[in-house]
Parts: sequence; structure tokens; C-alpha cells
Amino acid sequence: MTYASDARGWSAGKIALVAVLAVVGVLALVAAIMFFTEPAHSLPSILGTIKHPASRANAHRSTRGIVAIAVAVVLLVAAALTGRMGRSSR
Repeated sequence: MTYASDARGWSAGKIALVAVLAVVGVLALVAAIMFFTEPAHSLPSILGTIKHPASRANAHRSTRGIVAIAVAVVLLVAAALTGRMGRSSR
């Protein structure tokens, strides 16, 4: 460990956890933006394209977008709180 990680009380595991939470949170935010801006038939297959019925193919997936925003907020707040835990108030 380096002096900076010793002084802040950060272990390698804590750094990895904060990084993973932040990256997944940002990916959820990107998915939310895609759900709100792209029609369902244009979404990447990993986000669940809709081809049938034709009436829903041009609709936006706003419910999934709202859930993705909620997940992003929870993960980013968890990353921030995990990063702050254990700091001394010197």
C-alpha cells in the first residue's frame, strides 16, 4: 500500500468496490438515456428490442428508463457513501 491509501484508510478492496459501483451506476444512467431517447425497435438487443406488435415498436420504454435512473442513483449514492465510510474527521 502507498502512503496515500494508508492515510485515507482505503484498502484495495474498497477502491475496487467504489469503482465497480460507480461504473455500473454510470452504465445504468446511459441505459436510462437510451430508453428515453430511442424507440423500442432501435434499442440494442441487450436492452430488449420490441418488434411485435407494431404499435409498440415505435414507443419509448419509459418505465424501464425510470427504473434504470433509480438503479443509477442508488448505485452512485452507494459508491459515494462507501468512499466516505471510515474517514477520520481530522
